[in-house]
Amino acid sequence: MKTAVFIGRFQPPHQAHLQTITRALARFERLVVVLGSARCYPTPKNPFSAEEREAMIRASLGDGAARLHFVAIPDDFYDDPRWFRTVRAAVQAITGPEAHICITGHDKDESSYYLHGFGDWPFEPSGVVSPLNATDVRNSYFAGKPDWRPLVPEAVRQFMEQFATTALFARLQAEWKTLQYYRSLERRYPYPIIHVATDAMVLAQAHVLLVERAGALSKGAWALPGGYVEPQETLLEAALRELFEETGLRLEPSQLTASKAFDYPGRSLRGRVISHGHFFDLGNAPPPPVQGQDDAARAFWLPLDELPNHQACFFEDHYLEIRWFLEHHRQELAAKTYSAL
Repeated sequence: MKTAVFIGRFQPPHQAHLQTITRALARFERLVVVLGSARCYPTPKNPFSAEEREAMIRASLGDGAARLHFVAIPDDFYDDPRWFRTVRAAVQAITGPEAHICITGHDKDESSYYLHGFGDWPFEPSGVVSPLNATDVRNSYFAGKPDWRPLVPEAVRQFMEQFATTALFARLQAEWKTLQYYRSLERRYPYPIIHVATDAMVLAQAHVLLVERAGALSKGAWALPGGYVEPQETLLEAALRELFEETGLRLEPSQLTASKAFDYPGRSLRGRVISHGHFFDLGNAPPPPVQGQDDAARAFWLPLDELPNHQACFFEDHYLEIRWFLEHHRQELAAKTYSAL
């Protein structure tokens, strides 16, 4: 059985997506749709869950969805090979390891590099070339304009109109407007603006210190304590200051275990933000008392063995930051719970 794999974020599914899926079902015996950016905290860029995106596509196809399968794959900005392995394993769990598999879609620009990254899975163009893109749909949607409606299938339009009546839509629309204001400010400058931030990852007895955001963007999301670097600070000074301001926990520079720059270009909707993560391992010391303050609604210690169950709660790439430090310092930490990530 020849299987095609169609990879995308589908935020939301639009008419060109549906045309690609329809053509693939006509050409191949089975189609696996990979829903990217799964398990994300809802943002104006990723407003819909994997389950909602699957439901929209199935409703748009009606009875034509019988040979259609879905897999939801989270982002993995700092380990591309692992992302490819994750996709491959998820698809082969449906098809079996000996299946004849190809990748389909439209190779539009450098962002489509993944189409050619699966080695023995060849790329077969879908034949669908369209100027449609989901970014334009979302911008029209959150701007309150009607332009997006003909760009999506009827079932998607109905879902999005219902979604627009929810409290989540109201939050996302407010965030979208805030982001548009940020972009308008940046356009006044003659050169691109690069922001520098810091995050503090603190471990104690296999618990990681987190805060719940109370600010204008991703309110309610879980995050590492952190923020922007002030002009007269070093990176480490900024990390320690933000840690204290948001949680009340005061640490010393000598307690730093490791640091790492997290610089994936699309990691933040706020703009080009490079965050320098600072890792503090307090070992077997009991987790110190903390209290959310400043722009943190609360501060709390999360057991590491619960971390994988909460990926969808995290702000930006903070889950990946935690994962990176745990993986690159596993030998030093020597904690069995980390192997579950």
